[in-house]
Amino acid sequence: METQHNLARVLREVAAGHEVGITRRKKLVARLLPPAELVAVEFPDFVARARSVWNKGWTGASSADLLDLTRGDR
Repeated sequence: METQHNLARVLREVAAGHEVGITRRKKLVARLLPPAELVAVEFPDFVARARSVWNKGWTGASSADLLDLTRGDR
């Protein structure tokens, strides 16, 4: 399968636990592996940073709240 035209499919295979080899001119150049363990992504505390810069005068939403809002029910 050609990775450049089927990246979503390749990533589904990796997410399902399969190893995928990437070749160039019939030579293996990379291997995509599923992660050994799932690692939670932690975002910096942008709210605290913004408040420290603007002396607590900032009243925006946190990045986690904005991500949840844009993702909806996904």
